[in-house]
Amino acid sequence: MPVERRDEGNLVFGYLDTASADLSGASDTVLVRARAGDEGYAADMRPSRFGALSGCDISGEQEIRVMPRPSPAAPRPGHLLGLLVSGRGELEQDGRLAALTPGDFVLYTGARPFRLELGSSHRYFVLSLDSGTAGQLASADGAVTANSALPRSPSGRVLAAVLGELAERAQGFGPLARRDMGEHVSAILRTLLRETSLSGPAPSTGGAGVLERILGYVDERLADDLSPGVIAAAHHISVRHLHALFRESGTTVGDHVRRRRLERIRRDLLDPALAHLPAYALAARSGLGEASHFSRVFRAEFGLSPRALRAQTGEGLGAGMD
Repeated sequence: MPVERRDEGNLVFGYLDTASADLSGASDTVLVRARAGDEGYAADMRPSRFGALSGCDISGEQEIRVMPRPSPAAPRPGHLLGLLVSGRGELEQDGRLAALTPGDFVLYTGARPFRLELGSSHRYFVLSLDSGTAGQLASADGAVTANSALPRSPSGRVLAAVLGELAERAQGFGPLARRDMGEHVSAILRTLLRETSLSGPAPSTGGAGVLERILGYVDERLADDLSPGVIAAAHHISVRHLHALFRESGTTVGDHVRRRRLERIRRDLLDPALAHLPAYALAARSGLGEASHFSRVFRAEFGLSPRALRAQTGEGLGAGMD
């Protein structure tokens, strides 16, 4: 764990951005101040990698305050997902203060000021998010950074449980399992972000069963014609009723179909068994056959191109599209 003592505190880097050998190029630099006075900072840090996600399990006995100190020469700091495994803490960012108890997670970004307080005898598990999920988080920043309500939502409870297990068992996973775990965390987090952005009420009880059948129908036929007329006819309802069911869930038929197709393509791009197939072939078999359109909507949804996604996770295929 590289640490540089300064008058203002201790500059710590390389715990997430492990490829950076010096302070000037590290994107994860933070200023850590021990609350007990002018003493150095010491902690047990165990970095790990979960596909596109970098993680670090941090255990310390000091009461500390952490603030971002990015180097102007380093890449822009990204978004972070932190879980308090033990001890106590709080995070302040964007005018919100989230108190943390064991099992709570919090979202924040190193690109803006934050203050993370961790009490004595703490253990904190932090992940840097992949570009696609971070892009989705950026669009919802005002609602989710330092938001203490997120771990209490249905998807938030699932995410907290997964993060807790990941922190405890990270060192026991092999390379493929690590990558899969990273994908699972990203998928649950994206679901949580979508739920957070919804403003409409939950579907009525009567419509929920119909909607569940429609959602399953869509997932099973992503390569087929999934226009509203086709979906409505297959379930013996009117197109107007179909639109109303999705509107009550806070989305539209077209947006849901597009998102499910893109998520299937994203999963396929990261599947080693499909590494021989170019991105446009994976897109075509999930119903997005027009190359220019697919590339544009994929980048808009995940914040990077299909080729960049594969390169980010080590697949790095030459075939594909930007």
